[in-house]
Amino acid sequence: MFKKYFIKFIAALFGLLIEQSCIEPYIPESQKDFVPKIIVDGLITNESEYQNIKLSYTSKIDSLLFIPLSGCFVEVLDDLGNSYFFEETYPGNYNGKVTKENFVSGREFQLHFILSNGEEYESDMEKLTNSPPIDSIHYSLETKPTTDPAISYQGMQFYYNFKASNEDNRYYRLVVEETWEYHATYPISIFYSGGYQTISPDSSLFFCYNTQRINDIFLISTDGFEKNEYENFQLHFVDNQTQRLKYKYSILLKQYSISQNASNFWANLKKNSQESGGLYETQPALVIGNIHHVNYPDQMVLGYFGVSSVQEKRIFFVKPDDFTFAQDFYCIASKPNTEDGWPGQTDPTEWPIYFLYVFDMETESTILGIAPVECFDCTKSGGTTTKPEFW
Repeated sequence: MFKKYFIKFIAALFGLLIEQSCIEPYIPESQKDFVPKIIVDGLITNESEYQNIKLSYTSKIDSLLFIPLSGCFVEVLDDLGNSYFFEETYPGNYNGKVTKENFVSGREFQLHFILSNGEEYESDMEKLTNSPPIDSIHYSLETKPTTDPAISYQGMQFYYNFKASNEDNRYYRLVVEETWEYHATYPISIFYSGGYQTISPDSSLFFCYNTQRINDIFLISTDGFEKNEYENFQLHFVDNQTQRLKYKYSILLKQYSISQNASNFWANLKKNSQESGGLYETQPALVIGNIHHVNYPDQMVLGYFGVSSVQEKRIFFVKPDDFTFAQDFYCIASKPNTEDGWPGQTDPTEWPIYFLYVFDMETESTILGIAPVECFDCTKSGGTTTKPEFW
């Protein structure tokens, strides 16, 4: 049963897409024995006085639903007897405030919540420790293999140098957020919207920006090291198969100081979600959190309540001259199929349809060509035309 719950827990935490393989997943026809488990997503930090804790239930193995746990009494307690009430502002989302004067290094915190049926849960006490300033982030041009042994991609491997005093904490979790500028291929000049229209080249949908969090789990532990330092800790790799590094690229690194127990929890999640092997490799490890039923401590609760101080640093990537990109054939325009009255027979929800002039080798003349909408409208690739404030 644990394996079912763990799969749902990973999906709830990260929303990772499971890639298709030659072995299809087994989904039981009947799950009459399924009993939902509580999932806790709770981390309070010094980034803001306002904090958020999410409570939900696992769903069945054949669905990826967020099932909120509503109507709970939720509070965070500290070792001085202070209580911070968390109000449900959205189903399953509880918001509260922990004042900065009480959020200091050495203070211990505990999550406590009661369900609408009176069942009571609490976490272990978690101690807040300082996070030292981020030292340096760098990158190098490297070539990485792919799942196809015959294919390798060039790209940039990012690294982090961690440096702290021996009096500082020894366990850290790193979160990487990337932002990049990318471009459409063509400005808009000819489009169909119930009729053909020609305008002066319009580049309003040409420049876009996208921000995404890297889903990998990055953990640093210097426990047992003579010095509280770590050289060339490997972060993420960005290949040359997209525009991510082509124009302007930035990463924001956040460094969370965590407890040893929290580090063990995240390490097991990493082992199960990022380092799982083949059919005959090791089985998933049991991911034990720090939350339990007050009266029935053996009842499994998924998730972890943590406290952390945070340091962050942003860098901008400068593309070296010898870094090249793969040729993008996706946006080569082609001769459209105008049979059956196309595009006049298209649904208005598909408008506008963008065109451009191309040379037709068959007729040796210039004709209207068509390419995917993403080649004209960069927002269709997931980004926005709004430039970030830090850009």
